[in-house]
Amino acid sequence: MAATPESFIAANRFGFGAREGDLEHISTDYIGWLVAQLNPRYARNAEMDKLPRAQETVENYRDLMQKKKADKKAFKENNDPDAKMAAKELMRGMRDGYIREVAIRTRVAALSDAPFFERLVHFWSNHFTVSAIKQQDMPLVAAFERDAIRPNILGSFESLLVASTRHPAMQIYLDNVRSVGPDSPGGRMKDKGLNENLAREIMELHTLGVGSGYTQADVTEFAKMLTGWTVDAQGRGDGSGFFFARMIHEPGDKVLLGQTYRENGEGEVLSALHAFATHPATAKFIATKLARHFVADEPSPMVVSKIASAFMRSNGNLMVVYKTILSMEEVWLDPLPKMKTPNDYILSLIRAGDVDAGDVQLIGAYKTLGQVPFTAGSPAGWSDKAKDWIGAEALLQRIDLAKLIARGIYTKTDPNVLLAQTIGPVASAETKFAVAHAGSAADALTLLFASPEFQRR
Repeated sequence: MAATPESFIAANRFGFGAREGDLEHISTDYIGWLVAQLNPRYARNAEMDKLPRAQETVENYRDLMQKKKADKKAFKENNDPDAKMAAKELMRGMRDGYIREVAIRTRVAALSDAPFFERLVHFWSNHFTVSAIKQQDMPLVAAFERDAIRPNILGSFESLLVASTRHPAMQIYLDNVRSVGPDSPGGRMKDKGLNENLAREIMELHTLGVGSGYTQADVTEFAKMLTGWTVDAQGRGDGSGFFFARMIHEPGDKVLLGQTYRENGEGEVLSALHAFATHPATAKFIATKLARHFVADEPSPMVVSKIASAFMRSNGNLMVVYKTILSMEEVWLDPLPKMKTPNDYILSLIRAGDVDAGDVQLIGAYKTLGQVPFTAGSPAGWSDKAKDWIGAEALLQRIDLAKLIARGIYTKTDPNVLLAQTIGPVASAETKFAVAHAGSAADALTLLFASPEFQRR
């Protein structure tokens, strides 16, 4: 069967680009191909399963931070050059571990037989952003995606929200580990206070969205509820890396969004997260982000409304939401409305060219294009709009990367065949002509990878 534009959309908008034979296979049943990937078995991966689980990650992190603190203190007090060198080695080890995990994540997504599942992982990981720009979170950011995101993207939005909020990476990134109820036993002894960062970002970026009606007083009340939610550095909890420390929990009733929550320890946050997860403002906010990611940079109100209705009707059942998106006519009308982000572009190059790159090469490609995984500049995550990724310099950097990949694979790849297998159903006459009449195979592949069709989804 000839490849269709719908197969291109399925492979690129919902996946990370086509591999050899993908488009012909997908064309037989493009929606069925995507729905089949909504299977929890894809949450597990043999390479990721070798990495430390949550509690081990937290304990390793604790040991690293204690060693770092001791080395810095030794250097400061004694001007000990060995201590300074040890601190540098510690940071180098953290960076090496981070680079390794980024490379594993890249290979899992690029080589996956379920690229739609992997795209959903990346979407939700970006929605619930944690970032290694705070170096203290570097050992935990990849574990966050493995532990909180991957196992929960096929369940309810509420479960995903709870898992992300509980995870040590989120607790540290948004400073909830520093938050202490002023009137709690711990707060009275240490004269500590609230930190509102996590409360604010959950409401503004994870659930309700800006302009949904909550006030600064609501943020403060929710921050009070979140006191006691912290990192299990001592292995006292359930093995997830989370611990509820009652000694620092702000006592008393709280009033949030006009509703009174009776003192209930850890349960207060669970009740609040349930209210957020089932709120119409959250449905609209999440629907807008999903529509922007899967339909267009500026999705129509009707598209957003359809997704939001599915969210509310199903109580945030994400499988229902995904299938609603796949069933929408608007998704399949235009094959090229979205620009690939650097992350998408790199993954599609790897898939198309069957590229075998080393860990350092991969991190170098991300750095060159300006989107190193888990380093978003703010809790809002990476932009999903073309205007934030495309400019003259950014295009030149993409062309340079296209040249580099082309030089590595031109001896084993027919450019015209690869064009047919990657962008064939949507390739313009101009692109086909340029690739067919290039001066060399390497030039032809460069033109293919730099073409508008290859860079869009």
